[in-house]
Amino acid sequence: MMKPRAIVDLGTNTFQLLIAQKRESDGSMHILAHEQRPVSLGKGAMKSNVLQDEAMDRAIQTLIEFKQIANSFQYTDHQIVALGTSILRRAENTPELVKKIQQELGIQVEIISGIREAELIYQGIQSSLPQPWNATSLVMDIGGGSVEFILFKANQVLGKLSLEIGGLQLQSLFHLNGEYDQSFNESLVDYIQKALVPLDQLCQAHQPEVLIGAAGAFETIGDLERVTNLEFQKLTPYAYPLSIPYFLKNKALIDRIPYGERVNLPGMKMFRASIFPYANALIYQVLHRYHIPEMWISTFSLKEGYWFFLQSQADKKE
Repeated sequence: MMKPRAIVDLGTNTFQLLIAQKRESDGSMHILAHEQRPVSLGKGAMKSNVLQDEAMDRAIQTLIEFKQIANSFQYTDHQIVALGTSILRRAENTPELVKKIQQELGIQVEIISGIREAELIYQGIQSSLPQPWNATSLVMDIGGGSVEFILFKANQVLGKLSLEIGGLQLQSLFHLNGEYDQSFNESLVDYIQKALVPLDQLCQAHQPEVLIGAAGAFETIGDLERVTNLEFQKLTPYAYPLSIPYFLKNKALIDRIPYGERVNLPGMKMFRASIFPYANALIYQVLHRYHIPEMWISTFSLKEGYWFFLQSQADKKE
């Protein structure tokens, strides 16, 4: 096998590490490690656009841990690459953090645009789906700061969009003592609906048949469904359907219970419990607004897409 590549997704809420290598037999991805840590890099920065010292310290400590994991796989042929997304695109002091990461840890940081992020997410999603996949599909990747949308049919991208309505962004605007509360649900829904207007023309021109969620909150939707749906099954290792009726049932429950109860639900990851109601609100509005009858999850997203991009570049050089 080829030597592994290590890629870090520097998300606004969560940092994720992928270490993978190419199988010489068929060129597919062999995943060696997949780690995620709740860093909350955007905490305190969603309104000020200034990364807080505590958040930057958490980022550095997490990257030290990720580098140790990468080194355990004798990661020597490529530099670790970290991808900066929404909050690092916006924050005034991003250069300070990037300089520290590159100089102290030797990790290369690339700040990517929202559209480039969407392109890489699409590349990851496409690599996970059962083939042939011909349904007109809307990919939705919910981050802490932004949400990326990609509409495609077969191998043709029909459009892509990045909107600053991620989970932490919504939480910073609509909260009661820092947490979700049903009392402001009407205002939250109105805000989301107005923010989705740029997506309307695209979805009206090409009606999506399937909503494909990229990892993150959609994995938690699957984990919650798996607890009570005896018919739940994964059709492929990295992409599988989710039940919209189970999603709606669990959304209604999550909307009405406080954080202390939500965090203890079977299938709920602790670090997602706080912003999960906002992700649910986003997903429901997309399903309802565009009359999408089917929902899938892909466990591949940005970092997997970047791995395939790097691999394709390496293959061209061979």
